[in-house]
Amino acid sequence: MAIYDVIIAGGGPAGAAAATVLARAGFHAAIVDRAVFPRDKLCAGLLTWKTIQSIARIFGATSESLVASGVINHVSPEFRIRHRGTILSQGPLVYPFHFVNRTVFDAWCLDCARRAGAEVVEGDRVVQADPERAVLRTASGREFAGRWLIGADGALSQVRKAFSLDPALWRTEQGLGLELLLDRAWLAGRTGLHEDMQASFPSIYSGFVEAGYSWVFPHKDRVVVGIGGLHRARGKAAFQRSFDDFLAFLGIGPDHGLPVRGYPLPYGNWLRRPFQGQTLLAGDAAGMVEPLFGEGIHYALRTGELAGQACAAALGQGVDAPQRYLAELEADVFPELVWSKRLRHILYWFVAKGLILPVRGFLGGGSLLQEMVHGMRSFRWLRKRT
Repeated sequence: MAIYDVIIAGGGPAGAAAATVLARAGFHAAIVDRAVFPRDKLCAGLLTWKTIQSIARIFGATSESLVASGVINHVSPEFRIRHRGTILSQGPLVYPFHFVNRTVFDAWCLDCARRAGAEVVEGDRVVQADPERAVLRTASGREFAGRWLIGADGALSQVRKAFSLDPALWRTEQGLGLELLLDRAWLAGRTGLHEDMQASFPSIYSGFVEAGYSWVFPHKDRVVVGIGGLHRARGKAAFQRSFDDFLAFLGIGPDHGLPVRGYPLPYGNWLRRPFQGQTLLAGDAAGMVEPLFGEGIHYALRTGELAGQACAAALGQGVDAPQRYLAELEADVFPELVWSKRLRHILYWFVAKGLILPVRGFLGGGSLLQEMVHGMRSFRWLRKRT
């Protein structure tokens, strides 16, 4: 059995952030992931201002250095929001949106953790976890033990499955995302496409799904088209039809011949107490996704960072890691998730009733709304965040 200070299940942004924090603090941390990086990862790949700040704080990189290295492949100073064909808001941004291919970005994050001194075990799937003893067992038969365990293994977390949780509670607001990746070469010369497909800035849409939204996000070499939200009330088949409706709106017919890929999307089902025994959960494994726009990368990085700091404080100062983690979540993360979810209920209620003017008025709120999306202001009454 391999023994470490902290074992981390999952090498995505949450796991890489936790490992980097711990390794730089001088602790022996190991990441175990089923994949060999770089690996494919479905995600629209948009980075907000707060995400860039987290990257700088955790990994020491700037947006400029990430552009220069090719990790960030596109930068947009503009945006557009529609309700189907009606423009609700558009214009310049207070801070540009940055776009990454998650295959590239996640591999870069993991390399940062490795360079910081964390051990990385790739290509070995976690099949069993003991949250009380902080032990993992993998498909190869290996066992990893730590004084603490961090579960950062995504929305289908094997570590979370070992918790004493009611699965029905987790599924209540588990969402679904569907995506289509369109290479620039595939798009070139095609006729009948909506103007947003050729735009250099991102567009998001309401009106195609009741509790969720759709998007067209430009990247350097492709355009990511997707839909995400709650689907259980109407079922997956109806959700797929909503996506087909959106594709038709964009001028993409049913004969496109490209694979539509789906993935589970935490969409309001975050865990209020994401810990048990000697184990903390971070990122998608704990449902830490903002439940209005579905932003997950920042919350993966932030909760991974906080989980790593909590374990470091427990190892170095004897503090209670779960309580330290919970206190930080309640101060910095939970308020944003709670108020974002409240705002979602209000906006989707107006959309469901066909009352678009109030939604347009809200979205046309200018720089204050943009600052909320970027994390410069809180979802709670647009208060300035420090």
